Amino acid sequence: MFTTKTSVALVRMALASLAGVAILPAVAQEKSTAEPKVQRVEITGSNIKRLDKEGVSPVTTITKEQIARSGATSVMDLMRDLAAIGNNGGEYAGSNSFRNGATEASLRGLPTLVLLNGYRLPMSGSDGYSGGTSVDLNTLPLAAIERVEVLKDGASAIYGTDAVGGVINFITKQSSTGVTVDASIGRTTWNDGGVGKASVSGGFGDRGQDNFNLTYALSAEKTQAIRGKDRDWANKTDFTSMGGLYQGSVYGAKGTDPGTLSLGGSQRMPDPACDAAHTKPYPDAPEWFAAPNRNACMYSTAEGIDLRSPMNRYSLTSVLNYDVSENTSLFAQLFMNHYDTKMTAPPSWIQNADRSGAMRVAANNPFNTYGVPVVIRRLFPAAEGGAKSDVNSVWMVAGAKTTLKDWELSFSAGHSEERGDIRVLGSYMHDKMQDYLNTGKFNPFGGNNNSAQIINELTADQFVKTKAKTDFVKLLASTELSKLPGGAIGLALGTEAKRESISYTPSSAWQNGEIANYTILRGINGSENLKALFGEVSLPLLKSLEVQAAVRYDNYQYAGSTTNPKLGIRWKAMDQLMVRTSYSTGFRAPSLSQRFSEGRGGFGMTRDPKRCLTGNVYFEQSCSGSVLSLVSGTKDLQPEKSSQFNLGFIFEPTQNLSLGLTYWNIRWTNRIDSLDNDIVLAGEDGAYKNNVTRLPVSQDDLDAYNALTPAQRTAMGPLVGRLKQLTVGFINRSKVTTSGFDLDASYTIKTPEAGKFRIYGDSTYTVKYDTSLLEGDPLINCHGTMGCESGQYRNPSFIGNLGVAWEKGAWATNTSLKYTSAYHVPRNPDDTINRYYDMYERGFMVGASTVVNASVTYTGFKNTTLRVGVNNLFNRDPSFDVSSSIGYDREFGDPRGRYVYVSGSYRF
Repeated sequence: MFTTKTSVALVRMALASLAGVAILPAVAQEKSTAEPKVQRVEITGSNIKRLDKEGVSPVTTITKEQIARSGATSVMDLMRDLAAIGNNGGEYAGSNSFRNGATEASLRGLPTLVLLNGYRLPMSGSDGYSGGTSVDLNTLPLAAIERVEVLKDGASAIYGTDAVGGVINFITKQSSTGVTVDASIGRTTWNDGGVGKASVSGGFGDRGQDNFNLTYALSAEKTQAIRGKDRDWANKTDFTSMGGLYQGSVYGAKGTDPGTLSLGGSQRMPDPACDAAHTKPYPDAPEWFAAPNRNACMYSTAEGIDLRSPMNRYSLTSVLNYDVSENTSLFAQLFMNHYDTKMTAPPSWIQNADRSGAMRVAANNPFNTYGVPVVIRRLFPAAEGGAKSDVNSVWMVAGAKTTLKDWELSFSAGHSEERGDIRVLGSYMHDKMQDYLNTGKFNPFGGNNNSAQIINELTADQFVKTKAKTDFVKLLASTELSKLPGGAIGLALGTEAKRESISYTPSSAWQNGEIANYTILRGINGSENLKALFGEVSLPLLKSLEVQAAVRYDNYQYAGSTTNPKLGIRWKAMDQLMVRTSYSTGFRAPSLSQRFSEGRGGFGMTRDPKRCLTGNVYFEQSCSGSVLSLVSGTKDLQPEKSSQFNLGFIFEPTQNLSLGLTYWNIRWTNRIDSLDNDIVLAGEDGAYKNNVTRLPVSQDDLDAYNALTPAQRTAMGPLVGRLKQLTVGFINRSKVTTSGFDLDASYTIKTPEAGKFRIYGDSTYTVKYDTSLLEGDPLINCHGTMGCESGQYRNPSFIGNLGVAWEKGAWATNTSLKYTSAYHVPRNPDDTINRYYDMYERGFMVGASTVVNASVTYTGFKNTTLRVGVNNLFNRDPSFDVSSSIGYDREFGDPRGRYVYVSGSYRF
């Protein structure tokens, strides 16, 4: 039988063999008999160990118990409850997101560095349309996390790139013995959205007796979908009673849904196969309400989507520590994770031959019984749409720690990798569809009057395989120098080398633009090397006054070099009051996708300023022609820059009362943006002449040009060929300035009869969040649907949490309230609805929300913890978003409703 003693002996033998080949200077040292020193600890945001956990920068710690009491079902669920984050990080994004299920945490809406046990995790191989990427939080299982440390300050001087908004450090258990089994299950009171989790964690080996410890955790999770059609606040087309518009899809929600027909002009009518429930007035401009004289086969957006996607996740974490001697140890950490998810959405809609609009069926088509050309707005009749993601990641770090005289030395090396397989469902081959339509093989009318064989022949093989890797080596040395009045000077010096690579391989049909719906995706294949030097010093000038100074030099293979300092001061004005301030600069290196992308985009309506001539039938086509526009990588991009300033205090007038307030101000400049078609075409004769590709001038062009009047030729200018392709690329240009206040407080009341009460809260108030395109430019709308000032779309001014915790004996309860302030609807003049119905100017807001969570914990049974809880206790619907076709904002609203869960933990 393989007993614990046997396993300990085998591990010791293996580690002893490994230690024998490790040439470390301290191996032969005798064990000291001196009194043990007071333990110093590492805190996120510093390379110097310290006695006091409160450094010059504000750090929020979330413990294992706080995680359990929160009722969070995922790492992203936990992060969204932080006031400095507050949003959903893409968890409820649709399948049209290029991230394809990936989630991210962003402090204050700025680039944020995510660490695991103090080391970098791999960037996701699945990036956004703009080429930006981040760590995918789906790769982190909540069951493996022991605590989370959140540094709400710039830290590029310590960690390098990405630490603009701050740092989130997920920390797993580093030493454990015995075995603990955890399980939980929950479900919404809508009877959907179930989450089941189980984990086994533990360890063996006593470092005091056996000189080693191996700690591990295995976990499995299953999350069920929430269907859009199962939420009555989302499953509707008429939002006018709520102050909204008449919105939905006249193409269908599923591939088998009949569409909407047009026999010419502005006339619309439902396909005869449309059922009565979906025969509704056509949504019409200018007021975007139901048109009284036109009908459609109308479906709600919610009928064809999941509000939350199902997911399966399996993970393994392990930490091994082996003490070669009193002063020397070896360590190794391993983390492996698999997750798969399916994002349900409608299949692709069917285009006409030139991709400029809905499918056009000729009058002589054998399936056309109307005798005139018919425009059909419908979906490709596939069995399902959306996308499936299958992602596997591995993260390994190993190294050694030792002492050499007065120096503590740490060497580490690591490899991390994420592999993804993303498959798009319900798409079709564009040219083959037109051929099948014209030859009578495909019947576009009705629900689906085509054989399975025909649909399979038309279906596109649309997928992309991604691979992102990071390899690094790092050497850190720290010591204490001569003493100042406040204590010894702390010094840390280090160097790091890193190589990142990305591979992004789409299917050939996707790369070649053969798939319909304006889609083209070419490959990405590139890598970049980094070398860095960094140093940090802690100067305890007085017992009450500490100064921290740090600097880091990074040299990138393509981005060049950047040096970023940090200076911080911590002053303990009295026993009850600590004041701290810091200033630092930071940066974010361009992503590999932004450098090496060979192109992504599709066909879109574009005005050609050199050929557009209104009033002329031939050349007016170039005023809104369909042009292939590709966002391609730009090798000479420079790093984005930032500067951060913090000033705050912690006041503890009594042992049971703590108040903290921090003012923050961040300036983020040289941001990377993608160019747009208009800018590229305006610079065709100058900076962007290589970004525009035109077809040769045709004989039809010459004939039409020669037929123009002299005045028209003068207005148009010299004749050029039609646009063939635009390469828009990336550019450093825009900036963001944001500032605000963080407030946190806690008050503990201890009573002998009623137990212990703790009242706590934290909040973030954003004073401003301003964006401009170039230095000196006026403030503009942020890209997409995002406003650029505090209180604009997806940027609420205030997010706050307030809670009450109670403990007595074996019982404990926790009740918390999260409040998100109201914010304006989108302010985007290019939005189709806003063009006719300016909701921003009319003062429409996404309303404030208040959500209450509660849990009860019992520990009265030996080695057992039982918990029952409710999230969204009062079953509040998400705040109504007048601009959304599903009734809420995916970034801040929570579609789940009331969620009830139970959990149990037993330690053997």
